[in-house]
Amino acid sequence: GGRESMLQRVVRQASDAGLSDNLTCATNVAQKDIIINQLGDRVNIVTEPERIDTFPAIALAASYLSLAKSCPNDEVVVIMPCDPYTESGYFETMARMVKAVEQDVAELVLMGITPTYPSSKYGYVVPAGECPGGYRVKRFTEKPTESVAQELLAQHAFWNGGVFAFRLGYMMDIVRRYVKSDSFEDTRTRYAEFPKISFDYEVAEKAASVAVIPYSGEWKDLGTWNTPTGEI
Repeated sequence: GGRESMLQRVVRQASDAGLSDNLTCATNVAQKDIIINQLGDRVNIVTEPERIDTFPAIALAASYLSLAKSCPNDEVVVIMPCDPYTESGYFETMARMVKAVEQDVAELVLMGITPTYPSSKYGYVVPAGECPGGYRVKRFTEKPTESVAQELLAQHAFWNGGVFAFRLGYMMDIVRRYVKSDSFEDTRTRYAEFPKISFDYEVAEKAASVAVIPYSGEWKDLGTWNTPTGEI
């Protein structure tokens, strides 16, 4: 066969880890046909009417699961980007994140990538005391200077890899602050009513109950590389 696209590889790895029972891909309309060609009916596809930011995209995907697929509020949802190059331990860490949410360790659980150098390209998660499977989160620091990143490494901070787990009802409570609707189609029509902001700023940094589960394996954020889209 030919080379895998990033999305095909991620879906294959999720499947290998037993995490692919119900995959939903949030994307822009222009990518829909490409994804269908690559994956067929292996994933549900939610198309954003316009590209705004990660919070609206995740809000729309949660609305799809809740309103179109009738998933219960206590269903655990994992959000992940499709462009990191990782190994199987990354998906095993996701399984631990799900377990942490199921055990009510925190309302929001994120993956902390163990840093390999003081990068200014990534956001950082500063841990506090230990909790089952990981750490409480003390604070977030967005894309610091290299010198500040060096200080954060000394505090055992993690890179924020953009992987989050939560119960669906937790996210839907946040969705309804902006769009109150019992219809996914109506929510999608009103997409522009969501604030144009990242999930990190709108949800993670405001969360009262948040934990981080470490991942120390291979991780390359292809989104920051000069890489041809969809190919590795």
